[in-house]
Parts: sequence; structure tokens; C-alpha cells
Amino acid sequence: MRYYYFNPFSRAYYFPKGFKNYSLFTTFYKPYKLSARLMWQIWQISSFVRYLFSTSHPEEILPLEQIGQFVTPSSILAFNFGTDGIEKKTTVLGVDTITNDTFFIKYATKETACKNVFNEGVVLQQIKHLSFVPTLQLIVNMEHEFTLIKTTVLSGEKMKHEPINEEMLTILFTLADQQVESNRIYDSNLRSCFAHGDFCPWNILIYEGAIKLFDWELAGQYLLGYDLFTYVFQYEFIVKEKMRFELILKENSDIIQRYFHHFEIDNWIPYLQEFSKLRHRLESDKNDIQLIEYYLRLKDFSTHNL
Repeated sequence: MRYYYFNPFSRAYYFPKGFKNYSLFTTFYKPYKLSARLMWQIWQISSFVRYLFSTSHPEEILPLEQIGQFVTPSSILAFNFGTDGIEKKTTVLGVDTITNDTFFIKYATKETACKNVFNEGVVLQQIKHLSFVPTLQLIVNMEHEFTLIKTTVLSGEKMKHEPINEEMLTILFTLADQQVESNRIYDSNLRSCFAHGDFCPWNILIYEGAIKLFDWELAGQYLLGYDLFTYVFQYEFIVKEKMRFELILKENSDIIQRYFHHFEIDNWIPYLQEFSKLRHRLESDKNDIQLIEYYLRLKDFSTHNL
């Protein structure tokens, strides 16, 4: 089967021939920057452009044989190779062409990525009672080879960035109440709680007005407010590439105060300081040069200017 890759430079996404017959596949990629949106539109519209960036030997590039062990022969698959680094894994969106059943797969071979994917599977088993999470169907952990999880596909459109609203706050409060075991535990002298770990617009879907939350591999025990501050700052740093700390905090001051008031905490500044230190350490572990710099400056700002 021929596969088309997007974008032409990074070759991160691979879509199977006939993918446009299934609306699910067009939701796999959600560009946030204008240049990426334009490129994505042209690529989808023009069959000629897609053919220029395609391969008739996908087995040389994609883990079709490995993934094929866990799907039906009638399934067609789209792949995302993710971002390079120690946490890199392959995500797969699939449709059974006979039953029309859909599924989502994460497949990792690197040590850190395997730990993350396994952590997601373990967490999803424990929070299956929550209405806004996918259902775990399969978890496979082949030591020193690969780790894989298979889940249901959450319906909805990927959320555009917007200020934190009442439903988001309710979800953050609900998560904080959960008693979940995971391999991610970050001790602190401050109060901690269970958190998603990557609470950002690209991990949130909107379906019939309700929020659905996916990508739970970083979930674990974090200091209180970790998800809140991640949402407030991560989009600014990654998409807008701006460091306007004082303005960001001013724009979100009411929601930050409401969040911490729920936990009977008046002074949230120590939590922001601890958050920035932890994020700086985590980004340093991943060697993300841009985010290392952003969180280092946030750490300095929260220490000396608040």
C-alpha cells in the first residue's frame, strides 16, 4: 500500500492510500501555526503534492509488522513518529475497514519512552471510571524490545487555545482528588496531587461541548497547580514563542486564585516557583534547549519579581 508523508521535510506523519475516505484520519494532525495550517491544507487538497511525497515501500519505514500483531488484517493505519528525543514514540490511528471500529496505539522502543507508555497504560487502568478519558484495550510490555498500549479513540475536535474555563477547572479538581499509582512521583515540600502532566490544548478534545483528555503518559504525582501552570505557560512558550511572564500572570490571575482558593491556599507564588524549577529540570533532562531557557527565565522571574 502506498503511504503519503507529511510534512515533506520532517516526514513525521504517514497516511495510507484512501485515508480521505475516513474522516478520522484528517483529525490526526492539528496545526497551530499559520504556516503549518497552510501547508496542511495544500497537502490535503492536492493529490499531486501528496504523490510527490509518498512511498510505495512503507514496510521499510513504518513498524507495520510489529503493529500488525495487535490489529485485524482488515485494518488501515496512520502513523505519527513524534518528536526526536528520549521520549520519542510512534502513535497510530487505525480503522478496521470491515467493522469500522477505530483504535489508537502507542508504540515505543526507547527506554524512557517505554516507561512513559507503560505508565499511561497503568494510569488508564486506574482512572477508567472517569468520563473524559479513553478506554484501555491492551497493554504489552516486552522488556528490552518495545512497549505498546491500545485504546479507544476519543471523538471530538482538538481544542483551540482559549483561557481556562469552568469545565477545565472542574476536571483539574477531579484529577486532584484521584488516588493513582504511577511511576512519576515528584516530591516537594508543598502540597501535591495527581495530575495529567501535560495539560495542553493539543491533548484536549471537544465533543458535543464536553472536554475529553488524552495522552496520559506523563500523569503522576506533582505539586498542586502543575497542570494549571502547564496550560498557562506551555502554549505561550511552544506556539507563540514568547516570554511575557507578567502579562500572562495578569491575564490568568483570577483563575489561578480561584484554583488555589479551592484548596484553601492564599499564597500560590511558592507553587509557581516550584513549578518553574521542576519544569526547568524536566526540560533539561530532555535537552529541549528552547524550553530550558524559557523555564529558567520563568524561575528567575518568579523568584525575584513576585
